[in-house]
Amino acid sequence: MLYYAQGDAIMTADEIFQPDVFRSLTEFFDDLKLGKTPSTINLPTGDLKAEGAGKMEVEDEVVPFQPIGLGLPLSVIVREVYTGKFPKGSFFGPKKEDMLLTSAIKSIATLDAKPRALNYLKKRVPAHSRMERPGASEQGTPHIFYSPALLERSLTLDITVAFDSFDQEIFEQIGNTFTSAAGIPLFVTQSFYLIAAGAITKLIGKIGEAIFDSTPEFESSDALDIFLPGSAPLPAGFVLVTGDNIDSVDPSFRTKHKVSTKGTVVEVANEAKVYSGDVPYVVISVDGTQSDELKSFTPTAASAALMSRFFNIKEGKSVPFELVIEGLKLFNDISFRKQIIELDKKIEAAPDGPAKEEMKKKRAALQANILEELLKPKA
Repeated sequence: MLYYAQGDAIMTADEIFQPDVFRSLTEFFDDLKLGKTPSTINLPTGDLKAEGAGKMEVEDEVVPFQPIGLGLPLSVIVREVYTGKFPKGSFFGPKKEDMLLTSAIKSIATLDAKPRALNYLKKRVPAHSRMERPGASEQGTPHIFYSPALLERSLTLDITVAFDSFDQEIFEQIGNTFTSAAGIPLFVTQSFYLIAAGAITKLIGKIGEAIFDSTPEFESSDALDIFLPGSAPLPAGFVLVTGDNIDSVDPSFRTKHKVSTKGTVVEVANEAKVYSGDVPYVVISVDGTQSDELKSFTPTAASAALMSRFFNIKEGKSVPFELVIEGLKLFNDISFRKQIIELDKKIEAAPDGPAKEEMKKKRAALQANILEELLKPKA
């Protein structure tokens, strides 16, 4: 379940979309944009003040989140994972198990299942562990999704966390593939292929089975409504993701805790005290900052969804994949170019007004998704 961090408050989409609350939030952030200092808003589970609103800290500087919306970049990143009561101990005491975090994201208009991205694979994790991202010497990446210019009004996000005891062989094979991922997560297909930005690897049978047979202790599937009529628009910032309705598990959680400006769950009364209870959660950030280093994200995901069935690679072996990625980039670019050509005809014939302006915004978004400069039409 998703909860949106607004100042000291942790709120559901329904709470944000209450007319009085939504109006107050809109006025609050409008004042911030104009350089004014808005009054504090009392929300159901905390307060929203001007200081710290919609910001995140990097070292000693405060960097604001960039707005998100149709036609704007969208980046979804894991900012913190907290394991809570998992992995569960036994009669003999607490235990440590290997942790696997996977994610999948797709448009509301897409029927086909999307491949899972392998974000974290971490050795010997005890209960009540907290991690911001995989270590430099560990496999994984916090990136869940990136689009240079979002065209979808709503996305579906799945996050799963499973604990198991994986063989060293799994870590070695996945680690070798990650060397070519360049910040893009590995995509794991049902055919036991690992697809990175530069290579495709056939998992050894038992490794693929071990990954897919792991029963998740934490599982969440939620909507990210960016601009869906009848739903609260997703605000840029931190989002708390839980496997269950947190109010039924711990009714005081949302009144006693908040998501800090660093993206970690802390006590409202004492920000120095981080949450240490049994509820597992993941904090993600949604942001509109452009990230050119992630421009291969969509073609790589498309490769995992479409291409694994066409390869016949021996188990444990890899083949170069750069040409396939480049081909899919060009395929996507040509598809977007064709849509722009058709849209230009409609724009030229349309009378001035809101509908025409909406088409122009869509055209700009389509053009931003074209990666090859030679295929970008003139404005």
